[in-house]
Amino acid sequence: MQPPPLVSSTLCVTCDDIKQTFPYNAADHVIDAWRQIHNESVCCGPVRRVMELRIQNEIAKQYENTLSNSSLLLDCERVELSTPTAKLVGVVDNIPSHIGQGHSALLWNKHGLTFTANKCIHLELEGDIFIKKSGYFIVSSTLIVNTTGKNNKTQIFGHNLNLLSHKYGTTSVLMHRQKSINESDNVIFTSFISAVFKLHVNDRISISVSDPNYLANDNSNDHFTAYYTYDMS
Repeated sequence: MQPPPLVSSTLCVTCDDIKQTFPYNAADHVIDAWRQIHNESVCCGPVRRVMELRIQNEIAKQYENTLSNSSLLLDCERVELSTPTAKLVGVVDNIPSHIGQGHSALLWNKHGLTFTANKCIHLELEGDIFIKKSGYFIVSSTLIVNTTGKNNKTQIFGHNLNLLSHKYGTTSVLMHRQKSINESDNVIFTSFISAVFKLHVNDRISISVSDPNYLANDNSNDHFTAYYTYDMS
């Protein structure tokens, strides 16, 4: 059976989902530009930017709620969102990938800036995000690749998002980015992948790379995130 399909790079949500009212709304001009003529309550924009605004809105709401209860302590990096969310930060190790051929699956820091909430679980030993709620998820990964001080050779650096599908009983590569690099150039670049996927209960997603030696240990700029958007039903 076929794996879940890649969905459009444009995401539509209700404008209220991305309209930040506290402490101020800095995205009014963006929302007005995205507002649909046929339905003014719906806004459509690039997946990554929509994701950022939704997360900012949720955090702002949580912060506003805590102002009326001084006994609650809010850590903005760890705020418990009502939306299923996972953000894994900092690569600490790797293991052979059973999905990406010749790849290494990345293991993420379980402390620091890493957090999960509401039916997204970090499987530390496998490096997976375990999905416990079906729906459409914005999934992204950012890696800082550094060839400085490596051997003088040219090769391809591959960056994969992998899926272990519980519903279909299959494994697949959902996204793949590759770049030809010459280590003699001593370059540093960002590898970024992002899209919306239809995921099911008990699906597991992970990140793998062709050569983990190009990644710094526990770099806080290396991310793997999943953010629930809406129900598929």
